[in-house]
Amino acid sequence: MNFSVIYNPIASDFTQEVLDHLVDKMKEKGLTPYKIVKSEYSGHVIPLIKELDPVSDYLFTIGGDGTVNEAVRAFHEINQHCVYGHIAAGTTNDMANNYNLSRHDPIKSIDKLAAEGVVTETDSILVNGEPVCYVSSFGYVAPVPYLVNPKLKNKLGHMAYVVSALPILLRKPEWIRVRYTANGETKEVTTCLALITTSKGMGGVTLYHNADNNDGKFEVFFLEKLSPAMILQIMPHYLSDTINLADYKKYCTCFSTDHMIIEFPGLPPKYDLDNDGNRASFHLSLHERTLEFKMGRKIRVLKPEK
Repeated sequence: MNFSVIYNPIASDFTQEVLDHLVDKMKEKGLTPYKIVKSEYSGHVIPLIKELDPVSDYLFTIGGDGTVNEAVRAFHEINQHCVYGHIAAGTTNDMANNYNLSRHDPIKSIDKLAAEGVVTETDSILVNGEPVCYVSSFGYVAPVPYLVNPKLKNKLGHMAYVVSALPILLRKPEWIRVRYTANGETKEVTTCLALITTSKGMGGVTLYHNADNNDGKFEVFFLEKLSPAMILQIMPHYLSDTINLADYKKYCTCFSTDHMIIEFPGLPPKYDLDNDGNRASFHLSLHERTLEFKMGRKIRVLKPEK
């Protein structure tokens, strides 16, 4: 059996040592290297996956969450043949958390994957038919991933998101009227931030510690109340990755579902859909008022059980 590797050379934690270590470990597992290729521009992973999937038994990417998002998009456009594995080497690395791997040490991730990796499946989401890797959002701090300067990310790591979020947090939030239908009920809320995800967390923070990424459902979070006291309460937990959403029930609505329709009686939000890369997949036009969320394809992946 063989394997191929696609790597992002500008990922913050990528090094030649990481690439060589992955190749050596897979050789030790009895796999034969087929092709090692570099992702050269945003979106390049998609055609590379399409090219390498039919001829690779295992296909690994090395990069950040945006790299995984491109891979998931590619797998939605083909009949997946390979087993997909990812080594997190980006800034936030939410998908490393979902794949039970190290978020900040690619070498440790490779060793764990080689020693304990099993073939399983993981969920993805479709938003208006567009595949989203793990999180869709709109509202208050949703644009932060698109505003962070890449050089600042390389210098400060995850703290770059905190710095970029401060100007937004100092402004009053925009409140958005939402009508949603899920689990057989239609309700209305006014929210300043919506998060829809199959992930244990986002933005480098674990929100759902016991989330099952292969249960055929996604988590929904609408923030309905916001105050300086709440921001002060949540900030130390954000920085230490110890947020427990149960502590914030009086501020929000949370539930799980496998299908949801969101309608905007007023103007749609400026930022929407996904935070898996350096820009949103697409935005709603002024003539569109509806988002439909449903489960996408199961992606066959290699990851440790624990």
